[in-house]
Amino acid sequence: MRQSGGLARIPKALDPLSLRKPEVPVAGNIKKATFGKWKYSVDRAATIMAYRKEERGGADTCDCNGCRNFRLARHRAFPTEFLVLLDELRIDPRKDGEVYRCARVAPGRHIYGGWFHFVGTLDETGDLPPVRFGPDFEVWMRRTEAPRFSSLRDKQIVELGFGTEAVPWLLDEPEPM
Repeated sequence: MRQSGGLARIPKALDPLSLRKPEVPVAGNIKKATFGKWKYSVDRAATIMAYRKEERGGADTCDCNGCRNFRLARHRAFPTEFLVLLDELRIDPRKDGEVYRCARVAPGRHIYGGWFHFVGTLDETGDLPPVRFGPDFEVWMRRTEAPRFSSLRDKQIVELGFGTEAVPWLLDEPEPM
């Protein structure tokens, strides 16, 4: 795989064709694109710079058992298609804005949610359905309401939320219900 800005590039052949339309350059590093029914613009250069200024993501700054487990399971939590999207937006997948554990679905399997941010605008939004990446992972966009990195405070940003029901429990301690 080719490296880009420190992130692994995943071949476009894995890109779900029904989810994204080709990007349209606007000016410089700003691109307009579509994800599901959302229309957005992203400033890739500004997003890269913001993430470079942050040492760690939310899960790496918390010591609760849910976050400690997510740090161990992160490589199993995100489907390839989601990693492709993060890379296209120039989001570092190791630096979430926040991750939270909701509940145990079955022994060894937990529901988690969380979000990332990118510099840009959400041009078409509303009560739109989330985009599913398989049976256990969904993604949505919205104008940000959640806490963000200090490097993003003075920027116009979009929140990229996710929910999954397939995070394994990997901590060597009793799993919560």
